[in-house]
Amino acid sequence: MRARTFLSECYVPKLDEAAASALSTRLQAAIADLTADGLALRWLRGFALLEEETYAWMVSAPDVDGVALLNRRAAVTCDHVVEVVAGETG
Repeated sequence: MRARTFLSECYVPKLDEAAASALSTRLQAAIADLTADGLALRWLRGFALLEEETYAWMVSAPDVDGVALLNRRAAVTCDHVVEVVAGETG
């Protein structure tokens, strides 16, 4: 099964750089655990929209169920999870 790219986002009240960094660390640790268990996940990027109190991250996964498992393992409640594709070439 080919890897697909997913974008997840969640509302984080009073989001700041420290909270965003901690959330990235927690998600990446969950990916490491799940990868060790045999699930094909890869961290791509995380970013914080501080004024929107929103944290978003992108992962490569075989399907949305893998993303849901990641989010449960990291104890993150997502407001939105969607598959994304590249909009540019090159």
